[in-house]
Amino acid sequence: MSMTLVDMACITLRVACCLGVFAFFLFCSFQSRLKLGYGKTAALAFFYIAVTAAVTILFLVPGAVFREYNILGICLWLLMAVAVFRLVIKGSAFEILFIILVTLNLYVNIVAIAKVIGNLLNLDSAAETTKMVLVLAVLAAYTPLLWLLMAKLYKQVIDFRLSLSFWNYIWIIPALTYLIFYVKIVNDYWITGVHTGPGDVVFVILWSFATYAFFYVTLQMLIQAYKGITAVQQAETVSAQLTLQKEQYGKLLESIEKTSRLKHDWRHHLLSINGFVEAEDIKGLKEYVKELIPEYIEGKEISICRNHIADVILRHYAGAAEAAGIRLDISANLSEIPDVSDMDLCILFGNLLENALEACSGMEDGAGHVEIQAEMRGKQLVLQIQNTYQRDVILKEGKYYSTKHSGVGIGLSSVEKVVDKYHGIMRVSYDRIIFKVQILLF
Repeated sequence: MSMTLVDMACITLRVACCLGVFAFFLFCSFQSRLKLGYGKTAALAFFYIAVTAAVTILFLVPGAVFREYNILGICLWLLMAVAVFRLVIKGSAFEILFIILVTLNLYVNIVAIAKVIGNLLNLDSAAETTKMVLVLAVLAAYTPLLWLLMAKLYKQVIDFRLSLSFWNYIWIIPALTYLIFYVKIVNDYWITGVHTGPGDVVFVILWSFATYAFFYVTLQMLIQAYKGITAVQQAETVSAQLTLQKEQYGKLLESIEKTSRLKHDWRHHLLSINGFVEAEDIKGLKEYVKELIPEYIEGKEISICRNHIADVILRHYAGAAEAAGIRLDISANLSEIPDVSDMDLCILFGNLLENALEACSGMEDGAGHVEIQAEMRGKQLVLQIQNTYQRDVILKEGKYYSTKHSGVGIGLSSVEKVVDKYHGIMRVSYDRIIFKVQILLF
Protein backbone atom coordinates (compact mmCIF):
# COMPACT_ATOMS: atom_id res chain seq x y z
CA MET A 1 0.00 0.00 0.00
CA SER A 2 1.57 3.24 -1.14
CA MET A 3 1.47 6.38 0.95
CA THR A 4 -0.44 9.47 -0.02
CA LEU A 5 0.75 13.03 0.39
CA VAL A 6 -1.59 13.35 3.38
CA ASP A 7 0.08 10.34 5.02
CA MET A 8 3.51 11.85 4.44
CA ALA A 9 2.37 15.17 5.84
CA CYS A 10 0.96 13.47 8.97
CA ILE A 11 4.17 11.49 9.50
CA THR A 12 6.27 14.63 9.08
CA LEU A 13 4.07 16.57 11.51
CA ARG A 14 4.17 13.74 14.05
CA VAL A 15 7.95 13.47 13.88
CA ALA A 16 8.41 17.25 13.90
CA CYS A 17 6.21 17.75 16.99
CA CYS A 18 7.87 14.96 18.98
CA LEU A 19 11.43 15.89 18.06
CA GLY A 20 10.62 19.58 18.51
CA VAL A 21 9.72 18.88 22.15
CA PHE A 22 12.87 16.78 22.60
CA ALA A 23 14.99 19.47 20.93
CA PHE A 24 13.61 22.12 23.28
CA PHE A 25 14.47 20.08 26.37
CA LEU A 26 17.92 19.24 25.01
CA PHE A 27 18.51 22.91 24.26
CA CYS A 28 17.63 23.75 27.88
CA SER A 29 20.14 21.14 29.06
CA PHE A 30 23.00 21.79 26.63
CA GLN A 31 22.69 25.57 26.31
CA SER A 32 26.02 26.13 28.09
CA ARG A 33 27.81 23.67 25.78
CA LEU A 34 26.65 24.74 22.34
CA LYS A 35 29.44 25.07 19.79
CA LEU A 36 27.46 27.25 17.39
CA GLY A 37 25.21 30.26 17.64
CA TYR A 38 21.48 29.93 18.10
CA GLY A 39 20.77 30.48 14.40
CA LYS A 40 23.08 27.71 13.13
CA THR A 41 21.96 25.40 15.94
CA ALA A 42 18.30 25.92 14.99
CA ALA A 43 19.11 25.29 11.31
CA LEU A 44 20.83 21.99 12.13
CA ALA A 45 17.89 21.03 14.39
CA PHE A 46 15.47 21.56 11.47
CA PHE A 47 17.78 19.51 9.24
CA TYR A 48 17.86 16.75 11.87
CA ILE A 49 14.05 16.69 12.08
CA ALA A 50 13.70 16.68 8.28
CA VAL A 51 16.11 13.76 7.87
CA THR A 52 14.35 11.84 10.66
CA ALA A 53 10.99 12.33 8.92
CA ALA A 54 12.53 11.19 5.61
CA VAL A 55 14.04 8.05 7.17
CA THR A 56 10.68 7.27 8.81
CA ILE A 57 8.79 7.64 5.52
CA LEU A 58 11.34 5.69 3.46
CA PHE A 59 12.27 2.88 5.86
CA LEU A 60 10.04 2.49 8.91
CA VAL A 61 6.28 2.93 8.32
CA PRO A 62 4.00 0.37 6.62
CA GLY A 63 4.13 0.85 2.86
CA ALA A 64 7.59 2.43 2.95
CA VAL A 65 9.69 1.96 -0.19
CA PHE A 66 12.62 0.45 1.75
CA ARG A 67 10.61 -1.18 4.53
CA GLU A 68 12.59 -4.45 4.28
CA TYR A 69 15.78 -2.47 4.99
CA ASN A 70 14.47 -0.81 8.16
CA ILE A 71 17.53 -1.84 10.20
CA LEU A 72 19.74 -0.09 7.64
CA GLY A 73 17.54 3.01 7.95
CA ILE A 74 17.89 3.03 11.73
CA CYS A 75 21.68 2.69 11.45
CA LEU A 76 21.85 5.54 8.92
CA TRP A 77 19.72 7.70 11.22
CA LEU A 78 22.01 6.99 14.20
CA LEU A 79 25.09 7.98 12.18
CA MET A 80 23.40 11.17 11.04
CA ALA A 81 22.28 11.99 14.59
CA VAL A 82 25.78 11.51 16.00
CA ALA A 83 27.25 13.72 13.26
CA VAL A 84 24.73 16.53 13.87
CA PHE A 85 25.09 16.40 17.66
CA ARG A 86 28.89 16.45 17.34
CA LEU A 87 28.63 19.60 15.24
CA VAL A 88 26.34 21.31 17.74
CA ILE A 89 27.38 20.11 21.23
CA LYS A 90 30.68 19.98 23.09
CA GLY A 91 31.13 16.50 24.47
CA SER A 92 32.66 13.08 23.91
CA ALA A 93 31.30 10.78 21.22
CA PHE A 94 30.02 8.26 23.78
CA GLU A 95 28.25 10.93 25.83
CA ILE A 96 26.49 12.13 22.68
CA LEU A 97 25.63 8.54 21.71
CA PHE A 98 24.09 8.06 25.17
CA ILE A 99 21.73 11.04 24.89
CA ILE A 100 20.78 10.11 21.29
CA LEU A 101 19.87 6.56 22.34
CA VAL A 102 17.93 7.88 25.35
CA THR A 103 15.98 10.21 23.05
CA LEU A 104 15.34 7.39 20.59
CA ASN A 105 13.99 5.14 23.35
CA LEU A 106 11.67 7.80 24.71
CA TYR A 107 10.34 8.60 21.22
CA VAL A 108 9.61 5.00 20.19
CA ASN A 109 7.95 4.32 23.56
CA ILE A 110 5.55 7.19 22.91
CA VAL A 111 4.77 5.80 19.46
CA ALA A 112 4.33 2.29 20.90
CA ILE A 113 1.82 3.44 23.52
CA ALA A 114 -0.15 5.29 20.84
CA LYS A 115 -0.08 2.15 18.64
CA VAL A 116 -1.48 -0.27 21.24
CA ILE A 117 -4.12 2.23 22.40
CA GLY A 118 -5.27 2.61 18.77
CA ASN A 119 -5.47 -1.17 18.40
CA LEU A 120 -7.39 -1.54 21.66
CA LEU A 121 -9.97 1.06 20.60
CA ASN A 122 -10.30 -0.63 17.18
CA LEU A 123 -9.19 2.55 15.46
CA ASP A 124 -7.73 2.44 11.99
CA SER A 125 -4.10 2.12 13.09
CA ALA A 126 -2.99 2.17 9.46
CA ALA A 127 -4.32 5.70 9.05
CA GLU A 128 -1.48 8.14 9.64
CA THR A 129 -3.94 10.82 10.74
CA THR A 130 -5.16 8.58 13.55
CA LYS A 131 -1.63 7.67 14.54
CA MET A 132 -0.59 11.30 14.54
CA VAL A 133 -3.45 12.33 16.87
CA LEU A 134 -2.73 9.46 19.28
CA VAL A 135 1.02 10.11 19.31
CA LEU A 136 0.53 13.81 20.04
CA ALA A 137 -1.93 12.96 22.84
CA VAL A 138 0.57 10.55 24.45
CA LEU A 139 3.35 13.11 23.96
CA ALA A 140 1.31 15.72 25.83
CA ALA A 141 0.75 13.28 28.73
CA TYR A 142 4.42 12.26 28.67
CA THR A 143 5.84 15.82 28.62
CA PRO A 144 6.17 16.26 32.44
CA LEU A 145 8.32 13.12 32.61
CA LEU A 146 10.43 14.33 29.69
CA TRP A 147 10.92 17.68 31.42
CA LEU A 148 11.97 15.99 34.68
CA LEU A 149 14.39 13.62 32.99
CA MET A 150 15.91 15.82 30.29
CA ALA A 151 15.49 19.47 31.24
CA LYS A 152 16.05 19.06 34.97
CA LEU A 153 17.96 15.91 35.85
CA TYR A 154 20.14 15.67 32.75
CA LYS A 155 20.92 19.37 33.00
CA GLN A 156 22.64 18.67 36.33
CA VAL A 157 24.86 16.13 34.59
CA ILE A 158 25.63 18.63 31.83
CA ASP A 159 26.47 21.41 34.30
CA PHE A 160 28.90 19.08 36.09
CA ARG A 161 30.92 18.80 32.87
CA LEU A 162 31.74 15.18 33.58
CA SER A 163 34.90 13.88 31.95
CA LEU A 164 34.61 10.38 33.34
CA SER A 165 35.58 7.19 31.54
CA PHE A 166 32.28 5.43 32.20
CA TRP A 167 30.69 7.48 29.36
CA ASN A 168 32.50 4.85 27.27
CA TYR A 169 30.19 2.17 28.66
CA ILE A 170 27.03 3.83 29.99
CA TRP A 171 25.56 4.19 26.48
CA ILE A 172 25.11 0.40 26.46
CA ILE A 173 22.08 0.77 28.78
CA PRO A 174 19.86 2.70 26.30
CA ALA A 175 21.27 0.57 23.46
CA LEU A 176 20.09 -2.62 25.15
CA THR A 177 16.66 -1.21 26.05
CA TYR A 178 16.14 -0.22 22.40
CA LEU A 179 17.20 -3.68 21.18
CA ILE A 180 14.69 -5.30 23.54
CA PHE A 181 12.04 -2.88 22.31
CA TYR A 182 12.83 -3.66 18.68
CA VAL A 183 12.86 -7.44 19.16
CA LYS A 184 9.77 -7.72 21.39
CA ILE A 185 7.40 -4.78 21.00
CA VAL A 186 7.99 -4.03 17.31
CA ASN A 187 7.68 -7.72 16.46
CA ASP A 188 4.41 -8.14 18.41
CA TYR A 189 2.61 -4.91 17.53
CA TRP A 190 4.10 -3.78 14.23
CA ILE A 191 5.08 -6.88 12.27
CA THR A 192 2.85 -9.78 13.34
CA GLY A 193 -0.09 -7.54 14.22
CA VAL A 194 -1.48 -9.71 17.04
CA HIS A 195 -4.73 -8.75 18.73
CA THR A 196 -4.23 -6.03 21.34
CA GLY A 197 -5.96 -6.33 24.70
CA PRO A 198 -5.85 -4.31 27.95
CA GLY A 199 -2.91 -6.42 29.12
CA ASP A 200 -0.90 -5.41 26.08
CA VAL A 201 -1.52 -1.73 26.78
CA VAL A 202 -0.48 -2.19 30.40
CA PHE A 203 2.65 -4.07 29.30
CA VAL A 204 3.76 -1.39 26.85
CA ILE A 205 3.09 1.41 29.34
CA LEU A 206 4.98 -0.46 32.07
CA TRP A 207 7.86 -1.05 29.64
CA SER A 208 7.88 2.65 28.86
CA PHE A 209 8.06 3.58 32.54
CA ALA A 210 10.68 0.90 33.18
CA THR A 211 12.83 2.42 30.43
CA TYR A 212 12.33 5.86 31.95
CA ALA A 213 13.28 4.47 35.39
CA PHE A 214 16.47 2.91 33.95
CA PHE A 215 17.57 6.27 32.57
CA TYR A 216 16.53 8.13 35.73
CA VAL A 217 18.58 5.79 37.93
CA THR A 218 21.52 5.96 35.51
CA LEU A 219 21.58 9.77 35.66
CA GLN A 220 21.25 9.71 39.44
CA MET A 221 24.23 7.34 39.58
CA LEU A 222 26.23 9.74 37.43
CA ILE A 223 25.32 12.64 39.72
CA GLN A 224 26.20 10.72 42.88
CA ALA A 225 29.46 9.51 41.36
CA TYR A 226 30.38 13.09 40.45
CA LYS A 227 29.51 14.33 43.94
CA GLY A 228 31.64 11.57 45.43
CA ILE A 229 34.62 12.42 43.23
CA THR A 230 34.14 16.14 43.94
CA ALA A 231 34.03 15.46 47.69
CA VAL A 232 37.32 13.55 47.45
CA GLN A 233 38.90 16.38 45.45
CA GLN A 234 37.66 18.95 47.98
CA ALA A 235 39.04 16.87 50.83
CA GLU A 236 42.40 16.67 49.05
CA THR A 237 42.31 20.43 48.49
CA VAL A 238 41.53 21.09 52.14
CA SER A 239 44.29 18.69 53.17
CA ALA A 240 46.77 20.45 50.89
CA GLN A 241 45.64 23.82 52.20
CA LEU A 242 46.04 22.67 55.80
CA THR A 243 49.51 21.28 55.00
CA LEU A 244 50.55 24.64 53.55
CA GLN A 245 49.08 26.45 56.55
CA LYS A 246 50.90 24.11 58.93
CA GLU A 247 54.17 24.70 57.10
CA GLN A 248 53.76 28.48 57.19
CA TYR A 249 52.66 28.50 60.83
CA GLY A 250 55.68 26.36 61.67
CA LYS A 251 57.93 28.91 60.03
CA LEU A 252 56.08 31.68 61.86
CA LEU A 253 56.57 30.01 65.26
CA GLU A 254 60.22 29.43 64.45
CA SER A 255 60.58 33.10 63.49
CA ILE A 256 58.83 34.25 66.68
CA GLU A 257 61.05 32.01 68.79
CA LYS A 258 64.16 33.30 67.05
CA THR A 259 63.02 36.92 67.43
CA SER A 260 62.46 36.40 71.15
CA ARG A 261 65.93 34.94 71.50
CA LEU A 262 67.48 37.78 69.55
CA LYS A 263 65.66 40.33 71.69
CA HIS A 264 66.92 38.57 74.78
CA ASP A 265 70.49 38.67 73.44
CA TRP A 266 70.23 42.29 72.24
CA ARG A 267 71.42 43.70 75.63
CA HIS A 268 74.60 41.67 75.35
CA HIS A 269 75.12 42.81 71.78
CA LEU A 270 74.75 46.46 72.85
CA LEU A 271 77.33 46.00 75.59
CA SER A 272 79.72 44.43 73.09
CA ILE A 273 79.17 47.23 70.58
CA ASN A 274 79.69 49.82 73.33
CA GLY A 275 82.96 48.11 74.22
CA PHE A 276 84.21 48.41 70.64
CA VAL A 277 83.17 52.10 70.56
CA GLU A 278 84.93 52.94 73.87
CA ALA A 279 88.04 51.20 72.65
CA GLU A 280 87.72 53.01 69.34
CA ASP A 281 88.15 49.63 67.66
CA ILE A 282 86.40 50.46 64.40
CA LYS A 283 87.75 47.43 62.58
CA GLY A 284 86.56 45.07 65.31
CA LEU A 285 83.16 46.84 65.39
CA LYS A 286 82.73 46.36 61.64
CA GLU A 287 83.55 42.66 61.89
CA TYR A 288 81.18 42.20 64.81
CA VAL A 289 78.29 43.98 63.06
CA LYS A 290 79.01 42.06 59.86
CA GLU A 291 78.54 38.80 61.73
CA LEU A 292 75.47 40.08 63.58
CA ILE A 293 73.38 41.33 60.62
CA PRO A 294 72.82 37.94 58.87
CA GLU A 295 71.56 36.42 62.11
CA TYR A 296 68.78 39.02 62.30
CA ILE A 297 67.88 38.85 58.61
CA GLU A 298 68.01 35.03 58.21
CA GLY A 299 64.63 33.29 58.14
CA LYS A 300 62.62 36.49 58.01
CA GLU A 301 59.36 35.75 56.15
CA ILE A 302 58.45 38.29 53.53
CA SER A 303 54.79 38.54 52.60
CA ILE A 304 54.10 38.33 48.85
CA CYS A 305 50.57 39.71 48.85
CA ARG A 306 47.89 40.78 51.31
CA ASN A 307 45.51 37.93 50.55
CA HIS A 308 46.29 35.28 53.15
CA ILE A 309 45.40 32.17 51.09
CA ALA A 310 47.20 33.35 47.96
CA ASP A 311 50.17 34.48 50.06
CA VAL A 312 50.54 31.08 51.75
CA ILE A 313 50.35 29.21 48.43
CA LEU A 314 52.70 31.58 46.61
CA ARG A 315 55.31 31.42 49.38
CA HIS A 316 55.08 27.63 49.47
CA TYR A 317 55.68 27.24 45.74
CA ALA A 318 58.32 29.98 45.77
CA GLY A 319 60.27 27.80 48.20
CA ALA A 320 59.66 24.71 46.08
CA ALA A 321 60.84 26.54 42.94
CA GLU A 322 63.99 27.74 44.68
CA ALA A 323 64.76 24.22 45.88
CA ALA A 324 64.27 22.85 42.35
CA GLY A 325 66.37 25.56 40.70
CA ILE A 326 63.40 27.03 38.84
CA ARG A 327 63.26 30.79 38.36
CA LEU A 328 59.97 32.16 39.69
CA ASP A 329 58.81 35.74 39.08
CA ILE A 330 55.76 36.84 41.05
CA SER A 331 53.72 40.00 40.68
CA ALA A 332 50.72 39.71 43.01
CA ASN A 333 48.60 42.69 44.02
CA LEU A 334 45.81 40.95 45.87
CA SER A 335 43.91 41.74 49.04
CA GLU A 336 40.57 40.28 50.07
CA ILE A 337 38.47 38.71 47.29
CA PRO A 338 34.97 38.58 48.81
CA ASP A 339 33.26 36.90 45.84
CA VAL A 340 35.70 33.97 45.58
CA SER A 341 35.85 31.35 48.34
CA ASP A 342 39.15 30.38 49.94
CA MET A 343 38.63 26.82 48.69
CA ASP A 344 38.28 27.93 45.06
CA LEU A 345 41.22 30.31 45.39
CA CYS A 346 43.31 27.44 46.69
CA ILE A 347 42.24 25.28 43.72
CA LEU A 348 43.16 28.01 41.23
CA PHE A 349 46.59 28.94 42.56
CA GLY A 350 47.52 25.48 43.85
CA ASN A 351 46.74 23.52 40.67
CA LEU A 352 48.18 26.07 38.26
CA LEU A 353 51.42 26.51 40.21
CA GLU A 354 51.82 22.77 40.74
CA ASN A 355 51.34 22.18 37.00
CA ALA A 356 53.78 24.96 36.12
CA LEU A 357 56.54 23.66 38.40
CA GLU A 358 55.90 20.10 37.24
CA ALA A 359 56.31 21.25 33.61
CA CYS A 360 59.64 22.88 34.48
CA SER A 361 60.99 19.92 36.46
CA GLY A 362 63.82 18.06 34.80
CA MET A 363 64.85 21.00 32.64
CA GLU A 364 68.44 22.23 32.63
CA ASP A 365 69.42 24.76 35.30
CA GLY A 366 68.11 28.17 34.35
CA ALA A 367 65.80 26.81 31.66
CA GLY A 368 62.82 26.39 34.01
CA HIS A 369 60.97 29.67 34.40
CA VAL A 370 57.53 30.43 35.85
CA GLU A 371 55.95 33.87 35.77
CA ILE A 372 52.84 34.76 37.82
CA GLN A 373 50.75 37.90 37.51
CA ALA A 374 47.71 38.34 39.73
CA GLU A 375 45.73 41.46 40.52
CA MET A 376 42.29 42.84 41.27
CA ARG A 377 40.75 45.17 38.71
CA GLY A 378 37.74 46.48 40.51
CA LYS A 379 35.83 43.34 41.46
CA GLN A 380 37.51 41.22 38.79
CA LEU A 381 40.31 38.78 39.56
CA VAL A 382 42.89 38.69 36.77
CA LEU A 383 45.35 35.81 36.88
CA GLN A 384 48.03 34.79 34.40
CA ILE A 385 50.56 32.01 34.84
CA GLN A 386 53.04 31.08 32.14
CA ASN A 387 55.90 28.63 32.24
CA THR A 388 58.48 26.96 30.06
CA TYR A 389 57.93 23.28 29.31
CA GLN A 390 59.53 20.40 27.45
CA ARG A 391 56.89 17.65 27.36
CA ASP A 392 54.39 17.40 24.50
CA VAL A 393 51.00 19.05 25.06
CA ILE A 394 48.21 16.48 24.61
CA LEU A 395 44.96 18.12 23.49
CA LYS A 396 41.91 15.99 22.55
CA GLU A 397 38.39 17.29 21.98
CA GLY A 398 39.15 20.53 23.81
CA LYS A 399 40.55 18.72 26.89
CA TYR A 400 44.17 18.77 28.03
CA TYR A 401 45.37 15.29 28.93
CA SER A 402 47.90 14.60 31.64
CA THR A 403 51.49 13.71 30.75
CA LYS A 404 51.82 11.85 34.08
CA HIS A 405 48.91 9.40 33.72
CA SER A 406 46.25 8.33 31.23
CA GLY A 407 43.18 10.52 31.13
CA VAL A 408 42.28 14.19 31.39
CA GLY A 409 44.58 16.37 33.47
CA ILE A 410 42.89 16.79 36.85
CA GLY A 411 44.57 20.13 37.62
CA LEU A 412 43.35 22.09 34.61
CA SER A 413 39.97 20.34 34.77
CA SER A 414 39.50 21.47 38.39
CA VAL A 415 40.53 25.01 37.50
CA GLU A 416 38.08 25.06 34.57
CA LYS A 417 35.22 24.04 36.88
CA VAL A 418 36.03 26.90 39.26
CA VAL A 419 36.12 29.35 36.35
CA ASP A 420 32.75 28.06 35.11
CA LYS A 421 31.33 28.35 38.63
CA TYR A 422 32.00 32.10 38.64
CA HIS A 423 31.04 32.50 34.95
CA GLY A 424 34.58 33.59 34.22
CA ILE A 425 36.86 33.27 31.20
CA MET A 426 39.77 30.87 30.87
CA ARG A 427 42.18 30.91 27.95
CA VAL A 428 44.96 28.39 27.44
CA SER A 429 47.63 29.02 24.81
CA TYR A 430 51.08 27.65 24.06
CA ASP A 431 53.87 27.66 21.55
CA ARG A 432 57.00 25.52 21.42
CA ILE A 433 58.47 27.11 24.54
CA ILE A 434 55.81 28.78 26.70
CA PHE A 435 52.56 27.39 28.13
CA LYS A 436 50.19 30.13 29.32
CA VAL A 437 46.93 30.13 31.28
CA GLN A 438 44.90 33.32 31.55
CA ILE A 439 41.88 33.59 33.86
CA LEU A 440 39.35 36.34 34.46
CA LEU A 441 36.78 35.94 37.25
CA PHE A 442 33.94 38.45 37.42
